[in-house]
Amino acid sequence: MNESTDKNLQFLSRFRDSMFENQIMLSYKGEISQNIMLGLLELTERKLDSSNEDQGIKSKIFNVMVGCLQNITYHTEDNKHAKSSMFLIGRIIDGYAIYSGNAISKDRVSDFRAKLMSMTDMSGEELSVFYKTWLTSGELSDKNGIHLGLIDIARRTGNTLDFDFENIDEDYSYFSLRTEIKSTL
Repeated sequence: MNESTDKNLQFLSRFRDSMFENQIMLSYKGEISQNIMLGLLELTERKLDSSNEDQGIKSKIFNVMVGCLQNITYHTEDNKHAKSSMFLIGRIIDGYAIYSGNAISKDRVSDFRAKLMSMTDMSGEELSVFYKTWLTSGELSDKNGIHLGLIDIARRTGNTLDFDFENIDEDYSYFSLRTEIKSTL
């Protein structure tokens, strides 16, 4: 075995350990299409069915998944970094953590960050009002701002959205998102 092969195998071992440590039950990297979305939803449903998860939790997970995956497809249209999109679901002590990541045009980052920050300070009731206002404004999404699905994710989970933007190149940043869905006991 040569040195390059050995390093690749070590990477695989570290990656497997990290997935095990973080209890990742689903991981996907690449372009997201309608067919891929449906496949990810189907795989998640099978995994949750095999663990006998509560229907209410499954419903929340699916709603959050759809919001995250739609956000990815919304912001990566004609994007040279579309293949770097990621989606993961992991088990945590009291529920599930859902992660997503995608490239976003740098000219959208400032407004996007400001709107996400304003959402983190909102109560559940304020998020509902914000959501309803957005719906009734006749503008379901704003290319320069926040997608309706992210507002819905924050509303449905009752948790803040953890997020970050990391520079990729002179035109794009990588948007990382994490939210939790708590299991009912």
